[in-house]
Amino acid sequence: MTEQIQWKTIDQIFCKSMRCRKCFDQKLADSALIDVAQPRWIGPRYFKAPKKILIITQYPGVGTPKKQQADDEFSKILHEYKDGTKTRQALFTFQKHSIPKWGRTKKGETKGSFFKFYMDGMELCLDEVAFVNIAWCATDNENKHPAKMLSQCFTINTRELIKVIKPDVAILSGKNIHKYYSHIEAILPTCHVVQTWNYAHRKRLDDERIELQRVRKEIAAVH
Repeated sequence: MTEQIQWKTIDQIFCKSMRCRKCFDQKLADSALIDVAQPRWIGPRYFKAPKKILIITQYPGVGTPKKQQADDEFSKILHEYKDGTKTRQALFTFQKHSIPKWGRTKKGETKGSFFKFYMDGMELCLDEVAFVNIAWCATDNENKHPAKMLSQCFTINTRELIKVIKPDVAILSGKNIHKYYSHIEAILPTCHVVQTWNYAHRKRLDDERIELQRVRKEIAAVH
């Protein structure tokens, strides 16, 4: 499969996910302000990177009042992409500017905890990595997703995307994501799977340094 075909297939998976209302029709959860699936960032150099690294997290957050304007803008771009009036590039441009601000930002700092954990802590380049959530939709239930919703979305969307982007390293971030270890191995037997913490963990900073050092060593050992 050529890179051009891969991107075309990714667009198809993204748009299909945004038309899906299965979990909400089944009353597994109620949708949040951003009421469509949220495809995640795939760097422009991902397919040409020395190691294709995919970071897998659980689900998109419900948002906060402080980020209402950004959420409104993102929701508008998502709907326009779904409707075909905006390109994937517009979606990714918004995310590239937003990702450094995701998570908690300490006073006096410009980067949020998301970027500091994955990019700085794991010494990765944003343009060469990809992200995906197990569940692609946010819910209004305080960031809680039923197990059936996670499993269903993984089967319909996440698994299909993973097959296309074929990472060399898959980083499962968070203990609830570790449950999908065997699923990832079954999809991509040659992919090296790394289990680690979620970026929003509440462990000590010294412990985080040790954990991130371990993850960097595992990534470096993949050839």
